[in-house]
Amino acid sequence: MAIFVDQDLTASPNPTTLPKRVEFQQTLHSSLASEAILCAYSLAEAHNIWFQDSDGSLHKRVIREDTIGRTPQVTTDRITMTTGPGVGGLLTVEVSQSIRDSEGNVIPGLVVVQIQS
Repeated sequence: MAIFVDQDLTASPNPTTLPKRVEFQQTLHSSLASEAILCAYSLAEAHNIWFQDSDGSLHKRVIREDTIGRTPQVTTDRITMTTGPGVGGLLTVEVSQSIRDSEGNVIPGLVVVQIQS
């Protein structure tokens, strides 16, 4: 029915070097006893920072599923970030997040990751 953000999205380690497995964490709760959600993490297309899956494939968007209840729950998604094709030289990169609840409502989120060379 409704998802509530109790603690905003964070990334760790931050700052970080690449490639690195980054942990995205936040605290959520639902107005329902149990509610399935989809969490999508996205990166801008033009720059050279990418998500990398377990097969080594590069992606600009990663989707994770979770189930949230009434009690505040810490959600953690570990996603490898690396460099690939695109414009380089970035000192920071924005990771956008969208959480879609069981009714299709979307809750946006954003975290800025500092890139060390």
